[in-house]
Amino acid sequence: NTGWESRVVSESTTEVEIRGPKASFVEDLMPNMALIRRRVRDYSLRFEGLRIGQRSKTDVVMAYIEGLVNDGILHEVKTRLQKIKTDSVLASNYIEEFIEDSKYSIFPKMERTERPDKASAAILEGRIVIMVDGTPFVAIAPAVFWNFLQSPTDYYEKYIMGSFWRLIRLLAMFLAISSSSIYVLLTSFHQEMLPTSLALKIAADRQGVPFPAVMEAIIMEILLEAMNEAGLRLPKALGQTVSIVGTLVIGQAAVQAGLVGPVLVIAVATGAIASYAIPSFAMSGAIRLLRFPVLFCSSLFGIFGFLGAIIFITLYLMSLRSFGAPFYSPISPFIKED
Repeated sequence: NTGWESRVVSESTTEVEIRGPKASFVEDLMPNMALIRRRVRDYSLRFEGLRIGQRSKTDVVMAYIEGLVNDGILHEVKTRLQKIKTDSVLASNYIEEFIEDSKYSIFPKMERTERPDKASAAILEGRIVIMVDGTPFVAIAPAVFWNFLQSPTDYYEKYIMGSFWRLIRLLAMFLAISSSSIYVLLTSFHQEMLPTSLALKIAADRQGVPFPAVMEAIIMEILLEAMNEAGLRLPKALGQTVSIVGTLVIGQAAVQAGLVGPVLVIAVATGAIASYAIPSFAMSGAIRLLRFPVLFCSSLFGIFGFLGAIIFITLYLMSLRSFGAPFYSPISPFIKED
């Protein structure tokens, strides 16, 4: 792969961490393989390549440690890669969609990263890293639910602090799904669960609001997602301005105009901030999408609808697999040692 210009190894822009190396993968396979080889100097480290895409003929490389990787999973990944029939592969997400389990599930079953230290740690854990020429993001298989709550910083902190931050992220995931739903079920069905003074305050704030609580929540959630999308697509300076204007000016104006209650704005903002605490962008997107069905169930059946939705999501996660590995392990099936 010589004869054309390539980007030099630089700092990661999407996975910014406080500690650890700053290098990130680039669009060329050879430097990426060198970044992994530099960190994993094991004679059993293997780079196995193949070419996918009838027209693009894209080079794809699997990196793993022979003897440490699960042979059954390795064979399954290799078989699925060889079965891909497509004209072109331009990024690693093409590969993910072709080979992952449960293609129509919104939950990601493969990790993705542009950090060599995270990819190297995955290889040393017995997993497989799939690198695609032309993209700085690599895919990691298999992946379980708890991998998406890990951050590369966890590898550089004491285990007590790392475990604490993972618990915080798990709590943030729950808040991201449920904050708006809890507001709706408490204000519409179960006012008796609130302290009297708080219930009276919320009722007074909602006087004159023309919409039911569920409509308020849906309007604010859609507006939040629209502002989030606008902030991502605009240039950096404008994106920050839109975020500030959207969160402060529009939220405050909506409350003063009597369109929504101030407590709802707090609930929606809490869910938004909590969703950003999830290290994986793919998992964060799935969690943000789940807010809407949980919100609908809570608006129809109150706390029973909310609990039913959460239980259904949990059972669904238990049913998923990533290349044969149970997605919710080691909780289900329960493995005490892990």
